[in-house]
Amino acid sequence: MADDTEINLDAPPRSGFSRRQTLMFGSAAAAIALLGGLTPETAGATGIGSAGEPFQILFVLYQKFTLQDFAGANEVFARLPNVKVLVASPEGGTIVSDTNVSLTNTDKLSAVTGCDLICVPGGTDRSTMLTPDIQSHLRRLADDAKYVTSICNGSLILGAAGLLKGRRSACHWAQRNLLPQYGAIPDPARVVRDGRYISGGGVTAGIDFALTVAAMLRGPVQAQVIQLLMEYEPDPPFHSGRPETAPPEVIAAFKQQYASLAKIAGLTR
Repeated sequence: MADDTEINLDAPPRSGFSRRQTLMFGSAAAAIALLGGLTPETAGATGIGSAGEPFQILFVLYQKFTLQDFAGANEVFARLPNVKVLVASPEGGTIVSDTNVSLTNTDKLSAVTGCDLICVPGGTDRSTMLTPDIQSHLRRLADDAKYVTSICNGSLILGAAGLLKGRRSACHWAQRNLLPQYGAIPDPARVVRDGRYISGGGVTAGIDFALTVAAMLRGPVQAQVIQLLMEYEPDPPFHSGRPETAPPEVIAAFKQQYASLAKIAGLTR
């Protein structure tokens, strides 16, 4: 697509600070370094959780994934000390989000041997994730992972793979009532934890989900350092993020524009 935005996961860093450091200092360690007079290398060496093997977080993406589901959580995870973020997809290579943003050089899912945390974000076309082969790889990776997680309707993909039976799970509000068909227990909370299973609700809940996980992995202070770095202090101009708070005219417009979702959610009854 000629007008698509493209993000190259393997692009080399620029001179001086890396791309991530240039964009809002790039990591909590780099931010502390700049504010406190340390070099980024020194700050990183003394960061919380910097000892031992990196904690490996695997995002499993697919064609027409929802960019913000991935981007919000990745913004948090990629800034944690001693964490390695991997991105895989069913076929590997380039994938395109449902808002026409391309990610290049993703790993092929079948080639990934393991991870500490697997995360499946949501999307508007989950069909490539529901094939027997891909579902088998999700089960394989989930078996040995410390945490099995999802964002938005990515929980439906985990559910279809048989990974949420008897588990409480979040999901986008418009599709939350589909979870029981996979044996899962719908939970309206923004972030839900049931043992090693952690899920975030609708799109923006991915940030809350990631900060919750960050606090589990590296402590609440480190999670809040990243929150401060991101200036994540939500103050939306409208309070219409859920049907319970959206004005009647917004619900009416939603029903018109997203009739199929409204029907699934029971808004047309």
